[in-house]
Amino acid sequence: MSAAAGQTPTTAGTRARTVAGVIALGLALQAAVFGLLFPHLWYNLHYITDIDIYQWYASMMHHGLQPYRDFHVEYPPLAVPLFVLPGHTGSLAQYTSWFSYLMFLFALAMTAVTGAAAAVLWPTGRRAYAVVALLALATAATGAILENRYDIVVALVIAFFTLFLIQRQLLAAAFALGIGFALKLTPLALLPLVLLFVARPRRALGPLAMFTVAAALPFVPYLISSPRGIWYVFDYHLQRPLQVESVLATPLMVGRALHISSGHWVYSHGSHAIAAPGAHLLATLSGPLTLAALVVTYAVITRRRVLLRAAPHVAPLAVLAVILTIMAFGKVLSPQYVIWMLPVVALVGVQDRVLAVLALATLVLTQVEFPARYGDLLAFDPATVLVVAARNLLLLATLGITLWRLMHLPEEPAPLGVTSRPPLVGPQATAIIPTDDGGS
Repeated sequence: MSAAAGQTPTTAGTRARTVAGVIALGLALQAAVFGLLFPHLWYNLHYITDIDIYQWYASMMHHGLQPYRDFHVEYPPLAVPLFVLPGHTGSLAQYTSWFSYLMFLFALAMTAVTGAAAAVLWPTGRRAYAVVALLALATAATGAILENRYDIVVALVIAFFTLFLIQRQLLAAAFALGIGFALKLTPLALLPLVLLFVARPRRALGPLAMFTVAAALPFVPYLISSPRGIWYVFDYHLQRPLQVESVLATPLMVGRALHISSGHWVYSHGSHAIAAPGAHLLATLSGPLTLAALVVTYAVITRRRVLLRAAPHVAPLAVLAVILTIMAFGKVLSPQYVIWMLPVVALVGVQDRVLAVLALATLVLTQVEFPARYGDLLAFDPATVLVVAARNLLLLATLGITLWRLMHLPEEPAPLGVTSRPPLVGPQATAIIPTDDGGS
């Protein structure tokens, strides 16, 4: 990091020691969360899980059937190897144990990559260590769903993507997003962020090509054998109704819980949806609303693109803004989606205490509701519905303050040799601009 960027020059040895120390601390803390906390939560570790679905897919493949051609799979192709990895297709109990262990290993990998990103940003002082401590706290706040879904792998991809953005490795960042698309589709929304780093339009061809290769190649074998099976992946998500935990469903859920309006739940497309007046309209509008919200988010980020290119510390804030946007306005907000933001919550949270508190509260309320009180939510229990409503309000507040922080950053970095800070918009807002950690 150059002195012009506000960082104290450091030697390669110092950086290496920081990276090693930060990663070691992060791995130890995550091991403690998974090994000591998760087995002693107030709910059963595998109370509500998708692991049985994954095991069914794996057993079909174990018997020679091909996904997409011989049976429908709603997940993109790179999810399929994750379902096969645990083995033990004849025993759900053993499959569950091995799947949980694999997700723990992926969580360790996500921690290591996030720690490496922190060490790049803060090669001296204690802030990089604070990042992995905050990440462990966020993991604890998220709960056992980390072991019951494969979304921690998506979080690992986002951690890699953020690290590559910080280091201005745009081809690698675009490639990581392509992998994410072939895992969960949603990371596609982050692609414009890569293009904002490109100085000239012609140079966008490289990142676009890398994304296309990484995103398309996993689909090719299945497209050849069963194009209809691949189309099912996209059609499945396009046809999903308004899920009960989504932000858009909140007014309908509250109205039903308080007996202000009518409604009931239906099970469809692997989740529970709200069937109430206006639900279909809101589900239809979710696509345009998400697109409009992304346009607004990227308009704010684009205004700060010069600073974004010059100040690596801003990149995690921009990534967080995009992730929160797609979560807030989608017609589905499954509890596991909050896992996606773990790496950037840690990297942003050490720079902004308000955002750290809001994000952690969002994670905690998600865990309070799911899985232990999910049955109460389906019964429209007012207290549980209000927990979800509060979580969704916190999510919107987190998004709003993230955009506020971005809007109040300077459009360009200070000239060389001039010390400048953005307007104070929060307790830690000034830390968004690279500053010498000073050992504090």
